[in-house]
Amino acid sequence: MSRVRLACLMLSLQALFLNSQSPTQAADLVVFGNLGADANGALGTTNTDIGTGSLVAANWLAQGFDTGSSTYLTIKSVTLGIFGSDSTTIPVSVSIYSASGNDPGTELYQSSVTPVGNTGLYNFAFSNAVLQPGTSYFILPDSGSWYYRGGPPGNPVAQYDSGYSYVSTRESYDTGASPAGPWFATDSRYAFAVFAVPEPSTILLTATGISLALLASKRKRRDND
Repeated sequence: MSRVRLACLMLSLQALFLNSQSPTQAADLVVFGNLGADANGALGTTNTDIGTGSLVAANWLAQGFDTGSSTYLTIKSVTLGIFGSDSTTIPVSVSIYSASGNDPGTELYQSSVTPVGNTGLYNFAFSNAVLQPGTSYFILPDSGSWYYRGGPPGNPVAQYDSGYSYVSTRESYDTGASPAGPWFATDSRYAFAVFAVPEPSTILLTATGISLALLASKRKRRDND
């Protein structure tokens, strides 16, 4: 087989593979959290008010994680177990912050706004939120009442061998309009799940590997004939 025909065949195989990876399938992968592999775990009865509408001292909560060696670095959405209002809805968004030591640092990405009503699981979508490997981040909602996970695992864990790991859960009593310290360690059971997809380069590498494997198999069969 000529080099030109070989290159064309590899490109065709890669295109077929990439087209088979639908965005919906990729976006459904939970890489981290405590709501289970399908992000549908039960909620408990304990909650903490957050944001400027808090009626208690605690105004800000942050769940921390590290991406480790994961290739799932494009964050598609975050699901929280949260309450907004029992008579209407309130606008809630979620931000991804960098880590400054053990605390949230700088806001990097903000989700689209989701109307939140009665207690339940709500999804917050991100656009172009690309993280770095081996780096720590924090998830911070800007309003509502964040609920505990209602069963095991209480602590956030990696899902599907994603490589993510738990860092810490932080709480601030600052009464300002945006998250600020000083931050303190608090319970890790606030319910959340992180959805991500692999980097495009990882998908392309997988496609190339499959293409080479198919070509090798085809060549072997031809030699045997």
